[in-house]
Amino acid sequence: MPKAPKFRILSPDGFDIRMDKHSYTEKQVEGELKDFAKRYERQGYYSSPRYGRIDVSDIPDYCSVVPID
Repeated sequence: MPKAPKFRILSPDGFDIRMDKHSYTEKQVEGELKDFAKRYERQGYYSSPRYGRIDVSDIPDYCSVVPID
């Protein structure tokens, strides 16, 4: 039986979105992206040296989901 694919989720600046977890199943990705964006709701944006201010609703679009071999 093949193993389910795993993914890394990187912030808009290329860092893992969590320090305590570095791989996610396909089912977990969407929820983790939402949780990451929630961290910035109070502030209203994610500040990136690369992209400037990213609106909270757009944060998941700027993150990268990378397959792990």
